[in-house]
Amino acid sequence: MTNALVVGGGVGGLAAATALATRGIDVELTERESEIHALGSGITLIGAALRALERLGLYEECVAQGFVMNDFELFDPAGHPLTRFPLPKAVGTDHPGMVGMMRPQLHRILLDAAKARGVAIRTGAAVVGVESGADSASVTFEDGRTARYDLVVGADGLRSTVREAVLGPVEVRDLGQGIFRVVLPRPEELTTECQLVGDPETTVGFTPTGPESMYMYVLFAVDESYRPADMPSAVRERLAPFGGFGATARAAVDESTPINYTRFENLLVPAPWHRGRVLVLGDAAHATTPHLAAGAAMCLEDAVALGEELAGAADLDEGLHRFAARRFDRCRYVVETSAQISWWETHPDTPGADHAGLMGEALHRLAEPF
Repeated sequence: MTNALVVGGGVGGLAAATALATRGIDVELTERESEIHALGSGITLIGAALRALERLGLYEECVAQGFVMNDFELFDPAGHPLTRFPLPKAVGTDHPGMVGMMRPQLHRILLDAAKARGVAIRTGAAVVGVESGADSASVTFEDGRTARYDLVVGADGLRSTVREAVLGPVEVRDLGQGIFRVVLPRPEELTTECQLVGDPETTVGFTPTGPESMYMYVLFAVDESYRPADMPSAVRERLAPFGGFGATARAAVDESTPINYTRFENLLVPAPWHRGRVLVLGDAAHATTPHLAAGAAMCLEDAVALGEELAGAADLDEGLHRFAARRFDRCRYVVETSAQISWWETHPDTPGADHAGLMGEALHRLAEPF
């Protein structure tokens, strides 16, 4: 294989482009938007994500730009401590258990790495058609340009054009839960990943992202009609029952506070994730909710695994089959476990629900080699 096209400028696309280019492949990355950017909220990088970043050569820079954590704390709605437990380090590393950072910073690091490794970046270049042949794939762009590649990697998200064109329709599940992502000043005493749990309607979590900043996430059940007209007021209303860090955050939210709202959806593409010379990965193959903070980790691991499997295979077809075989069960576990936690949060009376127990078990499992 001599050349590849990566479709999508998110975490998975940028990391995959870097992984392929590092192995001597001529890589082009195309993004439909006019610039490559990310939401201005925070992101949580668990140990698995840090291990993958190290294999991409980006660990040190990400740690320098983020906030290092080694513990997870749970509080009741009033803000009283319930439990504190250590976050597992990724097996084979001496990394911290978690790093919080701002999404735009992670995107800048990934974009700079791709450019440094010679990836050709094209923005404002939407893909409108993909056809896979036995030895190459043909791509048609919105501006009418066509080109052929030895491999096309669809990393274009939940509603992937590449996936739809080559693998056909896949069910996207609405989980009936929404999230406010809020950027706020960090109280000096907030130094761990933590959540306020036990309220029957809302779960609130905090991720420190820097010396003076944090990212707050507010999770709650929603129906299809929910559209927050005034997000600062909606966030403050959700935080009204909470004390501790919740009350501090409520007092800090005003009209200038950066807030993003989305609904939770997920999907899992059946294996294999390729047809001929076209492959999907990241959210295009296994979109998850953020309950395990593992979405970015799975995208980064996909990129590392793709580079490793292609390098170790006798030919491209073998490498693509090995990639899907290596990744499917792990990514399915993340999608299904995150959905289970989401269900418990929106159905708090479910018998046997153990949010904290399942999360702790999952974080230890994801710390294992991939």
